[in-house]
Amino acid sequence: MKRCPITYEKISDQENYSQRGLRLLSPQLKNLSPLDLSADEQRQEAIARVGKTSIQGVQKKLSAKLKIKEGCFEIVDQNGHYILKPQSDIYPELPENEAITMTLAKTIGLEVPVHGLVYSKDNSLTYFIKRFDRIGHNKKLALEDFAQLSGEDRHTKYKSSMEKVIAIIEQFCTFPKIEFVKLF
Repeated sequence: MKRCPITYEKISDQENYSQRGLRLLSPQLKNLSPLDLSADEQRQEAIARVGKTSIQGVQKKLSAKLKIKEGCFEIVDQNGHYILKPQSDIYPELPENEAITMTLAKTIGLEVPVHGLVYSKDNSLTYFIKRFDRIGHNKKLALEDFAQLSGEDRHTKYKSSMEKVIAIIEQFCTFPKIEFVKLF
């Protein structure tokens, strides 16, 4: 027996995903093929597409659409509804770590997007997460993160503190006490 990399449910050795895991992605999804790139190819592709996508951050990542009829993720430059994060060549099992961290966050009641792990052609696991800043097929939801609100740039945004987060919530939220309850 093995486990579904989306739901962690036990599945047979012949399966890659549980039915519930596939339904989380889409009720119409019957099967999910491995990504057609290896982890190394995904990292190379992410480097090649830098500047073509709006996805920011330190980790290498790709934008993707879920093609339900074909049962696969398609890597795209624009209008992707999912973010794919391949295995790191520096930090082993980074996708697995991110997936379990998000699952634990959901377990304690935090709102998290649909996420999990998908197999790649080399049998490595790639982390996927549904973008929460997309509405419908091509509409973007305008969002600001704490780095933008605090005036930090991509080089300094990880050097913050809870005190700064609290000050930002107090400054920008209409009902900060409600947001504090969600945060703590």
